[in-house]
Amino acid sequence: MTTLVTDTNVLKCTPNLCSHNSQRASHELYLSCLSPDELAAWGAKYPADLSYRVELARRIAFTFDDADQLIIFDDIAIQMLGSEPSKIAYLRGFDRSFLPALWLSTGFRCGGRILVYAPPNPVELEAYLKLKSLIEQYLQRTVRIEILYEDLTGHLLELIRLFEDNPKQYTTLCEEFAQQSSKEFYPLYHVHMLKRHFEIITKDVRRSFVFPYDMTGLHQRELKMYSDRLSLPDISKNDKARHHFVLKSKGFTALPRMIAAAAEGSLIESYEEYTKILKKLNTTHTKNTRNNIEIFARAIIQAIDQLHNRFDLPAFVKLDSCGAGGWSSMSPNVHPIIYDCKKDQEERVSYLQQHIEKTLDGDLLPEMAVVEELIEPQKRSGDIDADYTVCGFVLNGKFFPTSISLCGTENGAYIEQWTSSSPADLQDSLTIWQMMFDTYSLMIDLEATEFGYMNGLYAGDLFITKDGQLKQRDWNIRRGGRSSPETGRKNE
Repeated sequence: MTTLVTDTNVLKCTPNLCSHNSQRASHELYLSCLSPDELAAWGAKYPADLSYRVELARRIAFTFDDADQLIIFDDIAIQMLGSEPSKIAYLRGFDRSFLPALWLSTGFRCGGRILVYAPPNPVELEAYLKLKSLIEQYLQRTVRIEILYEDLTGHLLELIRLFEDNPKQYTTLCEEFAQQSSKEFYPLYHVHMLKRHFEIITKDVRRSFVFPYDMTGLHQRELKMYSDRLSLPDISKNDKARHHFVLKSKGFTALPRMIAAAAEGSLIESYEEYTKILKKLNTTHTKNTRNNIEIFARAIIQAIDQLHNRFDLPAFVKLDSCGAGGWSSMSPNVHPIIYDCKKDQEERVSYLQQHIEKTLDGDLLPEMAVVEELIEPQKRSGDIDADYTVCGFVLNGKFFPTSISLCGTENGAYIEQWTSSSPADLQDSLTIWQMMFDTYSLMIDLEATEFGYMNGLYAGDLFITKDGQLKQRDWNIRRGGRSSPETGRKNE
């Protein structure tokens, strides 16, 4: 089933919303007149302001061929395409589209449509509709949103209407879904659902903006036949090594020191080396064999040793430069042997080889791992590292900020997150937040042409070090969870 965690305080903020109504019209008119640079600068100061989000949503719609409606879905399983069905079963019903759809839909003339595999449970849908009502009160207009679900007979149901008209029938629908097999779920489900019901979903709409979880070439190919009716974001690139070396080559300094280890055994420290090695890599090097794993493991250990011997730096390994999530991270707390340069190298290689054999069970190995310096960040309340997710939207190569969140990790994997409209709530200052947003704006300025990424989501993670430096550490250019401009508006 889908999940929506709702802060009960958000549902009690009606007086705060109403207090802004007298200023709303002039405020929105002011924002609509700003140039892209001016709006981006304004957003860096007030990223969670609802009027700013509405104006940004309007410009998103305009940028994507003046789209009339938003079509949004969380096809996260597409990242695991080719895996065994059992490995994607836990994603059945995964959906974090509701909050981003709420504010994004405000900028589209015909609103938004959310395509779901699973109906949200009645409790979360009720909370969601309360939040929707509060936003409508503030805007003094209806926000048009539909949640579309395909039932067992293949019919398309609009769930908000069903929930409001017949709550008992809606609850029965949820119960029936909970009992059905997960065999019908597969990575391309949402894309195929859109294709099966294309004429219904796009009825009376000239053009729609489709916003997948993670825009890929597969989406582009699958939906190419509808290019006269659909607009898509640019294809995202989450290769940490490529981002790092491109930025480094252009003089960007807010980076940890890093060495990439290629599957064929090479160590890489520049963009020139990266492109050269990438061109010669093929399945001979990346085929998941014991010999290739040993070569890969040995290169990673050598990179760890180089960081130690040449730069006197401790290391942190991520087995897949392109990997999403924390599964490929190797925390020194969990795997101390590979980071102990005093131990026998063969013993360390053997340990890492065995770990890779157990962890990577697909047909191919990653093309590259990354070995970067282990950052010592500042601490926030509760002994939380100053580890942040910064997010925004790129339009015509310009970064428009939307959120900053403080993230908690355990052994290199994210386990918790704190989000607020106010830096003070996270023990930060507006100056620090603007520095983070400025850093991301600069990254977009340096990367947009090189990556061909002019329109779409942009998000990543950075540390604030003990001496106050910003260190960009990861890219999560996909929608959903902590890497989405989906933060709600906390009204002061």
